Amino acid sequence: MVKVIINGKEMEVPDDKTLLKILREKGEHIPGLCYDDEIDPYGSCRLCLVETPRGLTTSCTLKPMEGLAIETLNDRIVEMRRTALELMLSDHYGDCIGPCQKGCPAHSDVQGYLALIAMGKYHEAVKLMKEKYILPAVLGRVCPAFCEDECRRNLVEEPLAIRQLKRYAADYDLEHGPWMPEIPPSTGKKVAVVGGGPAGLACAYYLRTMGHDVTIFEAMPKLGGMMRYGIPPYRLPRDVLDKDIATVIDTGIEVKTSCALGKDVTLEELREKYDAVFLGVGAWKSRKMGIEGEDLEGVMHGIEFLRKVNMGEKVELGKRVIVVGGGNTAMDVARTALRLGAEVTVVYRRSREEMPANEREVEEAEEEGVKFMFLTNPVRILGERKVEKVELIKMKLGEPDASGRRRPIPIEGSNFTVEADNVILAIGQYCDEEFLKSLGIEAKRGKALVDDVTLQTSIEGVFAAGDLVLGPSTVIESIATGRRAAIMIDLYLKGKLEKAEKALLEPSKRIMEIVDDEDLYRVLFDLKPYNHWKDVSEEDYAHVERIPRVKAKLKDAGERAKSFEEVELTLSEEEVLKEAQRCMSCGCMEVFRCKLREYATLYDAKQYAFVGEQNAFELDESHPSVVLDNNKCVLCGRCVNLTQEVIGEGVLDYTFRGFKTMISPPLGTKLSDMEGQFIGDMIDVCPTGAISEKLPFVKPGPWKTTPVATVCNGCGLGCEMNIEVYGDMLVRASSKLLSWNNGHICDKGRFERLWDQKLEKPILNGREITWEEAKAVIKEKLCNLAIVLTPEVTQEEALYFKELAEKHNLKLGALVKEGISTATLEDLRKAKRVLVKADLNKYPYLKVLLNGKELVEENYDMAILEAPAEPLDVPTLILHEGVNEVGLLKLGIKGIPKAETYLVIGRLKEKLDGFTIVLGEGEGNLIIPYKAWAEKEGTVINVFNMELRVGKAREFKVDVEELLFL
Repeated sequence: MVKVIINGKEMEVPDDKTLLKILREKGEHIPGLCYDDEIDPYGSCRLCLVETPRGLTTSCTLKPMEGLAIETLNDRIVEMRRTALELMLSDHYGDCIGPCQKGCPAHSDVQGYLALIAMGKYHEAVKLMKEKYILPAVLGRVCPAFCEDECRRNLVEEPLAIRQLKRYAADYDLEHGPWMPEIPPSTGKKVAVVGGGPAGLACAYYLRTMGHDVTIFEAMPKLGGMMRYGIPPYRLPRDVLDKDIATVIDTGIEVKTSCALGKDVTLEELREKYDAVFLGVGAWKSRKMGIEGEDLEGVMHGIEFLRKVNMGEKVELGKRVIVVGGGNTAMDVARTALRLGAEVTVVYRRSREEMPANEREVEEAEEEGVKFMFLTNPVRILGERKVEKVELIKMKLGEPDASGRRRPIPIEGSNFTVEADNVILAIGQYCDEEFLKSLGIEAKRGKALVDDVTLQTSIEGVFAAGDLVLGPSTVIESIATGRRAAIMIDLYLKGKLEKAEKALLEPSKRIMEIVDDEDLYRVLFDLKPYNHWKDVSEEDYAHVERIPRVKAKLKDAGERAKSFEEVELTLSEEEVLKEAQRCMSCGCMEVFRCKLREYATLYDAKQYAFVGEQNAFELDESHPSVVLDNNKCVLCGRCVNLTQEVIGEGVLDYTFRGFKTMISPPLGTKLSDMEGQFIGDMIDVCPTGAISEKLPFVKPGPWKTTPVATVCNGCGLGCEMNIEVYGDMLVRASSKLLSWNNGHICDKGRFERLWDQKLEKPILNGREITWEEAKAVIKEKLCNLAIVLTPEVTQEEALYFKELAEKHNLKLGALVKEGISTATLEDLRKAKRVLVKADLNKYPYLKVLLNGKELVEENYDMAILEAPAEPLDVPTLILHEGVNEVGLLKLGIKGIPKAETYLVIGRLKEKLDGFTIVLGEGEGNLIIPYKAWAEKEGTVINVFNMELRVGKAREFKVDVEELLFL
């Protein structure tokens, strides 16, 4: 032990470890991509730099010495680490997330939920959607689908029909019992949400999922805001809206309708009673044109017109209606007026190409009979007391204005008039500034002024979002800001708002605060994660198969214009599954585990800090389970060191030199040509996703999984590992660090998925049968029954079936081979000369443990035998193929008793002499689905006599006891 000074604090540390390991054990933030505990470090990534009196050096290559002073984080270190990251990023060619996610205002994991939809997992898809937005059934109908604008399929043929796929999944979810979030215990904090539109509902929902008590105050009779009172039912049926809103309110949110701020309740009262207040009152004021005749009878404003119609109030309309405007509100007004029997003409001052309305809305309006006059603008509205005519002027387009669109310019002398009974102005909305100022909230140009980061208004503890902040916006944009406000309010209630703001603005100056505070870390990676992008063109996708986009199903135009029934029909499930397959899965599958992305976020690294030539490597997808993508490789060397020095299989190495250096098998070969039993191990050591797994799903997604610690059931070694879980999906096996096997898993244990269960229904002699049929067969065969355990039962299961056999006077046996080891893992590590009488290919990790040892036939200090066997007079390791054979032997359960019927628990590899019922998989007359290995928990005993813990990654849903009449 030596004394060192770390960041000004003296402490005693071991002198036989690297500083990187010591610092990480003490909880210091030390980044690094290339460090591996099993090999000598060489500091290639330059991220673990620390400062000593002699200057900057890599902590992975530095051993502590008496009196050494170290700084782990200062401006110089941060700058050097950022530079190292930016150099790596300069030649890193891949997308962190799909461009669709970038396009979505809520930044939802579009790729992830499309993959779930492709697998028919609709509830799970909705659950993933609701991580970032609420009301998916509403959005499946009215969202402008910004995600589709960014879809890479635009470079192939047409974008994916994301909105329609979302609608199908959301409708399915509502119809089959909606997914609902678990609400944590109450924090004791109360928040008032003013406004029950999309922003208010979103803010309330996400605050509720954080455990806060929420009350919504809504001025109108029902919740929904502009969704209910601004969007016509032919686009958004009210039963759909009500059901979607119910999934928000049913989380335990209190609602007070017909309760207006400033009239029925004051802001001061809310601030006194609640710990925070959110304002989402929307933009209900309509803009005026400022022209003559605007106050005549028959002139209306679009939002007021829609509100009256949607509330069932009578609206007097003449035969000829002029709608002024080019946005979605104008389209809603025009199509609503049409349904009320009017002849409708939309007047818009720019060209069709520059209309802000969704193209789909414009096309549907035209099909239904709405007429359009482009490059035209009203000059005067004429009439004695009510509207009779409208004077219009022709326009031409000039230079682009602040909106980026070409400015419309009147053409002198082009005036003309048209007859009209009504003029409905739909030229924009804004919030009531005077009302906001009366509350003490600063406002400007029809918007509340809020902090750009925190969304807090000029009054402490009062936050705002939605149209109040954005101006007239889409439902998804309002929901996105409502969620962001909820995050900020939560931080405010925890006293962390100021810290979070600074962390989001300059994360590299707050690294220690961020990594030490779960809330700050979460908000940074939620709202401001680093995202990398490929520069692509149509040429990059020339090889992709052209598949037509699914066509939207609409009712006949003549029929739909006669009523307010929904105009768009839902796709069929067949169409949905087929369309979801068109997704090209652009985002990186390792996005949630990528250390390069994590460090780039913390250190505020930039993709284009160093611009120059980039490599473009061909993917090696030849291996059945692994993809090698050198475009994402940063040459950290961990895979090379693993396969060359630790495992000894030599699957990959550096090829070429200089800028063109890459990781690959020997030249002229591919990954599939290489023989190795630990190729999958390279997935877990790769820090960037350059080596990734081909998951055996219809369409894998970049899901944020949860690791569950368990034991591999591939052989009697019982290597510890994790099973990565997403919902009830067993996604993949991964390395468990701090395990007796140092995180190594052979390819059999990793890719053959012996821990998963594929059988869903009983099978009798190769034919699928019903559960009732299975029960009848079992009842008939219960006489002269013997229970036979396989090594795929835990000790707890074995004891359970042992007690069951005793209780019912049944015979009990087990498929095991005799022989219990006298050697321990420590004996193997110390041994120098080893006798091996076993097929090591069945026990791959044993070959790794034997690296460097002399294999001999005599004068050995340890022996390795394969069961059945008896120990020799030296420490003897007796190998078993079954993961818990030793455990069963120690319980005294062995041998196969004579019986007419066998009940086998686990995986049966060979047929038994009698009618065989298998609870599990394998050779038998009647196969009954039973707990997969990943659905068990308990203990097993491996060949080293270690008692290891098996973790449950998923619940098993069948009552086997009831099935067996036991």
